[in-house]
Amino acid sequence: MSQLIYKMRNSRSTAQQLAKMREKLAIIGEKERVLRERSATREVYRYLLDAHRVAAWPNADEDMLNIPPIEKGESNRLAI
Repeated sequence: MSQLIYKMRNSRSTAQQLAKMREKLAIIGEKERVLRERSATREVYRYLLDAHRVAAWPNADEDMLNIPPIEKGESNRLAI
């Protein structure tokens, strides 16, 4: 009888641990999805900024277009 009770407690504990692990994995998956979306958004911003620079080139002075290149790790957000 005591072995049966022990097995039941152990299986409940295991089930609770598995549920917690599934929850953590779901949270990690959601964070990864958000990071991928942010990365894609940054790529779009980079493209738009580069397109703006190219379009502005014939119409601007050399000093006006003296924009330093965007380094890896720097923020590329557009001012709102």
